[in-house]
Amino acid sequence: MINFLKIGILIAFIGLLPLVGKSQTTVIDLETAMQAAIENNRGLKASYQNLEATRTMVGAGVNIEKTQVFYRHDQNDIAENGISNRVWGLSQSAQFPTVYGLQRRVLRDMSEVRYQEFEMEKTQLLKEVSQTYYTILYWEEMENNFHFLDSLYAQFSKAANLRFMTGETNYLEKVTAETKKREMAVKLAQAMESKRQTYQRLEQLIQTEGNFVIKQIPLQTLPVQDAIWTNHPGIGLYQKNLELRKDNMQLEKNRLLPDLSAEVFRGTNNGMNSKVYPGVQFGVAIPLWFAPQKAKIQASRLEWNQANFALENYSFQLENRRHQLEIELQKFQEAISFYQNEGKNLSRQLINQGTLAFQNGEIDFLQYVLLIENSRNIELDYLFNLQGYNMTVLEINYLIQP
Repeated sequence: MINFLKIGILIAFIGLLPLVGKSQTTVIDLETAMQAAIENNRGLKASYQNLEATRTMVGAGVNIEKTQVFYRHDQNDIAENGISNRVWGLSQSAQFPTVYGLQRRVLRDMSEVRYQEFEMEKTQLLKEVSQTYYTILYWEEMENNFHFLDSLYAQFSKAANLRFMTGETNYLEKVTAETKKREMAVKLAQAMESKRQTYQRLEQLIQTEGNFVIKQIPLQTLPVQDAIWTNHPGIGLYQKNLELRKDNMQLEKNRLLPDLSAEVFRGTNNGMNSKVYPGVQFGVAIPLWFAPQKAKIQASRLEWNQANFALENYSFQLENRRHQLEIELQKFQEAISFYQNEGKNLSRQLINQGTLAFQNGEIDFLQYVLLIENSRNIELDYLFNLQGYNMTVLEINYLIQP
């Protein structure tokens, strides 16, 4: 006997399979995407490991040379019992103490420079994630508009074919309808493909596992953040590089100071009445040839000057680039303001008045469709300028390259 209850449960389970597949797709917002990029992006992870390696090297600043253990037998070293001594001892040499402190400071400066480079890479990554996220939203809006026009021209083409077959219209209207239909189909396909490509780019940036879609939010103008150069990673990079050059110049100067050495030893022999003869020796190593080290000092001074000019140039170029972007932003703002003040109402009037005129027989179907297309072109032009505006805002907010 057939168990209808089991069959019903099986059918219900099969029906739920598509829903199970869909439930595996994660919906992410911009903040989630940015956090995923910071945690998962392998390029950023590699950069962080490089930073940690540089920080670890700070401990190598105090690199005192190895201690020497020596044995010496000199036939001229005769003890009181008339037998030559055999000498064992320890010897240690070191640079002047201030050299080690400066070496450690230079290595710490290098780690700070690498940290600022890491912050710049992270800032660049967050900018690309943000721009990619809003570009997906842009293409979804474009896709919706082209869907509408594609459906409109499909209806227009169908109606034009029927009117042509019944002799109510001419061949020109029929060809125009078919051409517009194909044109909108191509634009729709291009918009859908652009959205898929942008999703692929976002996946490349955040490198998260599993399928995801972005959260649907209305496209609006993004706010421009104030310019705070004190915490800017690029400014910080050039400042830390300037400190590195300065400390390196001080290090090269301190290398002119004498090296120090110390030695402790004891000598004895195996003869009768032998004694133990302890000893100690201190010394300094003074450079007699200064030309090579003076050249290094001069080179380090020139590097410091170069780093100072590089900092001033970067700061100037950064501010100048921001001003350029603000001018470009104003260009997009004018177009957006036109849409908000006039274009939006004009678009609605074209639809409302066109529909009314078509229903009253004042215009034919071709004229009506063209009015609808003009209305949509106003919307598409607004979306284009809104996209340009938001991309420019994100360029300003994450500005690191002048």
